[in-house]
Amino acid sequence: MKIGVFDSGVGGLTVLAELRKALPEASFVYFGDTANVPYGTKSAEKIESLCRSAAQRISKMGIDALVVACNTASSLALGAIQEELGALPVFGVVEPGVGAALQIQVEGPILVLATRATVRSHAYLYRFQERMKELGRDSPALLELACPLLVPLIEEGWIDHSVLHLTLNEYLGAYAARFSSGIAVLGCTHFPWIQAAVEKALPGWVVVNSAQTVAQEVSLKLVSAHLPDERSGEVEWFFSDAPAVPDFARQWIEDTKRR
Repeated sequence: MKIGVFDSGVGGLTVLAELRKALPEASFVYFGDTANVPYGTKSAEKIESLCRSAAQRISKMGIDALVVACNTASSLALGAIQEELGALPVFGVVEPGVGAALQIQVEGPILVLATRATVRSHAYLYRFQERMKELGRDSPALLELACPLLVPLIEEGWIDHSVLHLTLNEYLGAYAARFSSGIAVLGCTHFPWIQAAVEKALPGWVVVNSAQTVAQEVSLKLVSAHLPDERSGEVEWFFSDAPAVPDFARQWIEDTKRR
C-alpha cells in the first residue's frame, strides 16, 4: 500500500508521522507545495487552482490513496482534488476532526483554530452543524478563530518560544478567561507541533489533534482494502521548491530517511 500525503508545506509532516504509526507496513509519498506556501492567506480560487495542479502531479506518483494533510486545502478544494484523481480514495482532515470532537463529553464551546482561509470557508462550522443535525443533538457554541501568526512562528521553529506563548495568549486569553473548559480543534496541520503550548494557553480544555484523527480514519478504511508491498516503511519526498524546514522538522525527516 502506497499512500500520498499532500500539504502546502511542512505542516503535513504531523499527519505523516501519525500515519506511519497507524500503518507501519505502508509506504508513503510526501508532496509539499513549498513554492506556493502558505495557502491560508490566498483566495479560494487560487487555492483550488494550486490544488488541482498539485493533484495532477501527484496522480503520476503511483499511489493507492491520497491524504490531503492541509486543512485549508481540505476546506476549500477537496472536491477539486477528488475530481482530478478520479476513483482514487482521497481523505481530508476536516471530517475526522469534527467526528473526534463530537465524541468528547465536555462542558463549554467547540473552538476551531485555523488559518484565515479555512475560517472564511466555514468548513468546520458547516460540518459540525450537519453532524449535530444528523445526530439529533443540540449544537454547542461553535466558534472559529483565525490564527495567521502561528504558521510563520512554527515554520521559524519557535514551537516553545516566549513569542509563541505570548501570541497564543493574545489569541486565546479571552476564551480561557470566559470558559473553564471546552474543546479546541487544531484546524491546521501545523498546529499539532504546538499542541502542548495550546493546552497551556487553554487550561481545562480538551485539544483535538487533527493529525491523529485523520490517521485513525485512514487506517480503519484502508487496512482491509490493500496489502502491504515490498516498499514497506519507505517515504519518498517531493517538494515544488526547496523547503524552508525548521530544525525540529528537518531532524524528523532525516531520521525517517535513515530508517
